Amino acid sequence: MPAINAYLKHLNPLSSKTVSQRAKANPAILNLSMGEPDFGPPAALVDVICREDLNKERFLDAVKRYEHSRGSLSLRRAIAAWYRRRYAIDIDPESEIMVTHGGIEALNLALQALTNPGDGILLAAPAYTLYQRAIHLLNRKSHPLLRPEGENEYAAALAANTHASARAVLINSPENPTGYVMSDADWQALADDSHKGDRWVIHDEVYDTLAFTRPHLNAWCIPALRERSVLINSCSKKFGIPGLRTGWLIGPAKVIEAASRVHESLCLGVSILGEPIAERLLSTPEVDDWMQQQQDILAARNRYALSALGETQGFRWSRRPMGGMFLFPDVSALYPALPTRWRDFSPDAGSAVAEYLLVERQVATVPGIVYGAESRQHLRLTNCASEQVFNQAIARLSSLELGGKGD
Repeated sequence: MPAINAYLKHLNPLSSKTVSQRAKANPAILNLSMGEPDFGPPAALVDVICREDLNKERFLDAVKRYEHSRGSLSLRRAIAAWYRRRYAIDIDPESEIMVTHGGIEALNLALQALTNPGDGILLAAPAYTLYQRAIHLLNRKSHPLLRPEGENEYAAALAANTHASARAVLINSPENPTGYVMSDADWQALADDSHKGDRWVIHDEVYDTLAFTRPHLNAWCIPALRERSVLINSCSKKFGIPGLRTGWLIGPAKVIEAASRVHESLCLGVSILGEPIAERLLSTPEVDDWMQQQQDILAARNRYALSALGETQGFRWSRRPMGGMFLFPDVSALYPALPTRWRDFSPDAGSAVAEYLLVERQVATVPGIVYGAESRQHLRLTNCASEQVFNQAIARLSSLELGGKGD
């Protein structure tokens, strides 16, 4: 048999999905592994969506034709209005926005439109798993941007960056997995670095409505970055509908033109079925209040977890989450107390503790090493499971009684 792509031979299944599938196979397991929001979509709109956006007429119209390579113009106008309402920035829906198959396709299109094979990409560490995969699958090179824990992490990391020739920097704020939200000083440092290094800024802001302790800004809120950056966003997290797979890419007109050529070459267009639903969610003013309620709920869950899982319980919070859907504690203090069987499972605290929790305590989490080698002592927990599952899982984690060495 002829050989397949050599890189794919070593590309393991996505860890969070693998853990989640194991958890879903056993109803007794409390699943805090995947960022699948339990809260959405807004209950007040479900009936009207089913009646008006998913009816027979809409269905037949959607499945009989291909969509424009940039997506529905009415949806792009709704996206532009969303940014005008929330951030007071004007975006041209015809030339500066395109609809994509979720945020991940927007990321891949951005990388292909802005960089060439072999180019270097500065990637903040820790980082969402799929960033590294996308960069390598497209034959680009990732350069870790190691951030010291603190208030202005990107400012400090960029000051120490040694990869002057990197073509772009990829950021996620609010961030998966740490919950970090960029500060004003971070944005200033990023703008200065972009001009000094002549590199693009790729800002993944899919958790934009979930900033708890520091206001969220995006790259287009920074005038110096308007022509040097792109925004990645989607409906998945903010509206609790990851299965709809509707996202978008915002960028200068020449970037959107290039990205749309890649998009139509690979998949012709997005699914039309989800576009009217996304448009309704973005355009209904009452949804803003609903999103604020979800933000308040998740912020309260974070506070509960931080208070319940302290150093006494073996959890250290080197970064306290400022936003997003995840918590990322250091569990290295738990590792020495694990039964021998689980210490033998892995020398990495995050991996050993995650497997122990899944098998012995029936709580599904994700080992931190999948977000970078520097996070091997961490676990990722989601805060967007149902209230019952989340509270029960935190209660189990807060009452761990480990036997220790020699068991």
